[in-house]
This record gives sequence, structure tokens and C-alpha cells, in this order.
Amino acid sequence: MNGTTEVAAALLHAWRERRNLPHDGLGLMTETDAYRVQQIVASELGWFSESSVTAWKLGGSPGKLVSAARVPSRAIHLSGWEVPDGYCNRFGIEGELIVQLGRDVDGDVDRAAVYEAIEAWQVGIELCDTRFQNGERAHPLLRLADQQLNRALVLGEIIHPPADWSEQAVEVWVDGRLQISGIGSHPFTDPLASIPWLARHAATQNRPLKAGDLFATGSWTGLLWARPGANVKVAFPVLGEVLLSTGPLRNDLKMPPLISWG
Repeated sequence: MNGTTEVAAALLHAWRERRNLPHDGLGLMTETDAYRVQQIVASELGWFSESSVTAWKLGGSPGKLVSAARVPSRAIHLSGWEVPDGYCNRFGIEGELIVQLGRDVDGDVDRAAVYEAIEAWQVGIELCDTRFQNGERAHPLLRLADQQLNRALVLGEIIHPPADWSEQAVEVWVDGRLQISGIGSHPFTDPLASIPWLARHAATQNRPLKAGDLFATGSWTGLLWARPGANVKVAFPVLGEVLLSTGPLRNDLKMPPLISWG
């Protein structure tokens, strides 16, 4: 088997067995390989259909890999959702803003046209998980192949965007305790900075951006690993908030302390 086939086979096994697998010895050569793995896994697991809502997660930072992964419609939930037992291996929390297009955009769109095309803004949580052991430390191409660590999106309050993103605050609370706070902490400052790139990428994947599409626009908070049974709140003060419960407390798991990976 080549690298693409091996990585896809490993990820499919991990999804079906609902457990983390080692990634030692696995590797990919290019971003194209990683996106091919995403497509193989999605096809084998039946995640997408022509009629399903198209949602995307965006990741990356200036000067580094900008990346995306499609999110199955079954993995999109509303604020207050409780993660079912067995849904995740781990519970990674990212505070994000999620936008929805009001009209189609093509692969040549610029940022100004993206702003004009946005119909709704919402506070959101990206629930992250990894199918690999210590997957957040795997090679970036393996993380990309693994849905860029995505497991679900949680949609919170509808908001109006502020005039100055550099002044926007964000907070992550876990069980009533403030764990992360920041101001102007989106990697690109403007959360829509990467959507023109996504428009080009989606066109190459034969999934041009359409009215109704959702985008998680990148983490303002880094990645925080929460314990099972935690009550999580992501707040963008003045704008709005979103809630998530990481499900029932499981005594069989020995979780590390809360850790934030930037």
C-alpha cells in the first residue's frame, strides 16, 4: 500500500473501532495526499450526499499551512448539546465564529465580496478529537488527513460582527472557571481572511461554495482538552456565547489536567 492508502486504512479502522491508533510509520508527502485521505474516509463512512448541508472548518495561521476539512451535517449541533457517551475519544475545545453564506461565491472571490455574501454570524465551538494517539502532535499532514482534528460544530447565538476584530475579546469557561481569555486572538485577526483561499480550494474539490454553506473560521482560543462531564462555555463578550457539555463523567478514564495547545 502507498502512504495515502495506509493512512486512510488506519483512520477508517480508528473510526470504526472508536479508539486511538498509533501513527508511527505513517506519512504523507503532500497536501493533495491528505485531502485524498479525507475523501476516502468520508466516502467509506457515508458522511456526505449531494443534498447534505455543506459545512467546513478552517485552520492555519499566517506563513503556515492553511487547511480545511468538510464537516458532516450530522456533526452540527445547537448550543447546550451534550456529547453522547462514546462519541469522542477526547474532548478538544476551540472557540470560533461560524458564518453562513447567503449567496453563492466563486473561486475568484475576494474578502470584500465574502463579507457581502455572509448572511449570518454565530458564536461557536469546534469540538475536536483525534483518531491517532497523541494526534495533536502528529505531522501536520496527518492531522489534516484526520479531518484537521474535527469532530463536531456547536452553534451558539447569532451576532453582529464588531467594527474592529483586533479589540474583540474571547473567553473559555469550564465548570464555572475561566480557563482561557484573549483579545484579538484570531491568527489572522480578521476571521474571514482565509475564506477566499477556501473558495479556491472548494472549487478544486468540485464543491464550490453555495448559499447556506457554513464555515468555522478558525480558533480564537487555541485547543483546550477538557475532561468528560465538563460544562463548557465559550463567550465573545458583548457578542454572545455558546454552551457544550462533554457528557457524563467516566470513571474509567484517567484524563490529564486541562491543557491548551496554541
